[in-house]
Amino acid sequence: MKNITTLLIALFLANSLFAEQETCALMAGDEIDTEEFSEVLGKKVYFCCGSCVKAFDSNQAYYLKALPVLAKLFSSDEQKKLGVDKVKLLDQKFCPIYPERVINPNSKTVEYKGKTIYLWSSSAQRRWKKDPEKYFKAAMDQDLLPQYK
Repeated sequence: MKNITTLLIALFLANSLFAEQETCALMAGDEIDTEEFSEVLGKKVYFCCGSCVKAFDSNQAYYLKALPVLAKLFSSDEQKKLGVDKVKLLDQKFCPIYPERVINPNSKTVEYKGKTIYLWSSSAQRRWKKDPEKYFKAAMDQDLLPQYK
């Protein structure tokens, strides 16, 4: 009976984690894929694709601080162990080319009008470079570049 109870509790906790993570934290609106995850302190953090896993793994502490949906998966002691308390957030949160994607300090960048703009990927960087005025205007219209205020 004890083994069954333990198994039921484990299944409940696993289901609770999936319930908390129905959508990807890094690509807003995309459903998670249970095969795409990063394991942090023995916990699985789920994403929609390998690109999000790679981005998250490049700066876990940053994303935990920037995204409350991820932070709530870890206790304050666990967050401190991961260095979340030492993270300074960027003013910019989203990619101006792919505005549903959350950037981090390790993201690709371009310099524009004397400031750094963070981009999700090299494809976003290429698109920006083809028509920076167009993308700058669109990003400003969407309030995606707070560093220019």
